[in-house]
Amino acid sequence: MEIPPPVLAGQYVVAFAHVDASVAFEQRHTLNVGGEWLGRVPYLAVCQEFETAEFTVQHCGQGWEPLGIAAGYRTADEAKRAVERSYQGLADKWVSSTVAWEDARAIHEGELKEESCSFCGRTPLEVTSMVGEEVRICKHCVDSFHRLLHRDDDET
Repeated sequence: MEIPPPVLAGQYVVAFAHVDASVAFEQRHTLNVGGEWLGRVPYLAVCQEFETAEFTVQHCGQGWEPLGIAAGYRTADEAKRAVERSYQGLADKWVSSTVAWEDARAIHEGELKEESCSFCGRTPLEVTSMVGEEVRICKHCVDSFHRLLHRDDDET
């Protein structure tokens, strides 16, 4: 079974499960994404937000790419029970993460640093938009540079 990375969509993976043929899926309006019910997925991950400690269930496709996230659970067990209503036979398939929360947090912070603005250091979580690949710039810096370039000569 393919295991997920320790951090999915910016959240710590607490436990994960492969939805194999032995798991029966019944559409119980589990997750609506873009106005459509998501349906059966090959992988599920119970995750924990780093900042709020809230738990989520990430419904993932091949390669663990998140297709939709159900949020608002107080505990990992509550999240598992909720998803198991649609995925009968899943209860014995959960695998606990082998990566500690602190290690996953460090990975997450490293990912944010790699994606941060090359000019001011703001992370994608701190700005409304960011562009660029090797050199990244946030909307805040674009606006600041625009104001500097277009100010009157009298303002120097």
